[in-house]
Amino acid sequence: MIGITGVTGKLGSYVADLVDQQGISSIHLARSPERAKVYASAEIRKMVYANTPEVVEALKGIDVLLMVSARENPERVEEHKSFLDAAKLAGVQHIVYTSFYGADEKATFTLSRDHAQTEAYIKKLGFTYTFLRDNFYLDFFIDIALENGEIRGPAGRGRVSAVARKDTSRVAAEILLNPKEWENQTLNLTGPEDLSMEEIVELLSKETGNAITYVDESGRGRGSGRPPSARGYTSGRASSRGP
Repeated sequence: MIGITGVTGKLGSYVADLVDQQGISSIHLARSPERAKVYASAEIRKMVYANTPEVVEALKGIDVLLMVSARENPERVEEHKSFLDAAKLAGVQHIVYTSFYGADEKATFTLSRDHAQTEAYIKKLGFTYTFLRDNFYLDFFIDIALENGEIRGPAGRGRVSAVARKDTSRVAAEILLNPKEWENQTLNLTGPEDLSMEEIVELLSKETGNAITYVDESGRGRGSGRPPSARGYTSGRASSRGP
C-alpha cells in the first residue's frame, strides 16, 4: 500500500493526483484531514510528525511511504526522527524522502544539514530508501518575484538548476508506483539549465512585462548559513512543501 504525506500541500497534492490517475489505492496523511481532497481511491488519515500511538496507527498498512519534509523549524530534524520511529513501529518498509540537492551534514546551508541528518537516520533504522534530492523549486523563485517585484538573497553570481515542483512530483509518483526499481537510490533532481538570479529575473521581466530585480544580499548575516531577508530562500522553500 502506498502512503503519501503532505497531501494538503503543493507537492503532496500533485503526487496524490498522479497516483489516483493510475487507479491505485493509497493512504493520504495530513495534519488537517478536513483540508485534504477526497478521492474514491484513497483513505485520509490524520497524522503529525511525531512518535505517538495515534501516528503509529495511522501509518499501519503502508508499505512504501512518501515522506515530504516538514516545515523548517529548529526542531525539524527531531520531528523527522520521531516520525520515522513511528513508521518503523508501524511496519513501513520503504521511505521515499524529499531531501535537498547537495545534502551534507557539514554544509553551511541549514537545509542541507537537516536533510543529510534525516537521510542518515532513515538508513540507520534500516528502511529501504529512495532519496529525492531536488534543487530549489523554480516555482518558489517565480512566486517571490511576482509577489514582491524582486528576489533577495545571498546568491551573488551563483547559478542554480532550479526544478519545477510538478516535475519532482512526477518523479515521486513514478517511484511510488514502481518502488522496486528505485530501492536504495539517491536521485538528484534539477531543471534543464543553470541560471543566475539575474537571468531568472530577466526572463521573468520579459515574460510578465514588469521590471523585476535581483537584490544581492551576499556578505550579510552569513554566520547562520541562512539568507537574511524575510523573502530569502530557506523558509520559503520549506513552507512550500510541508504537510
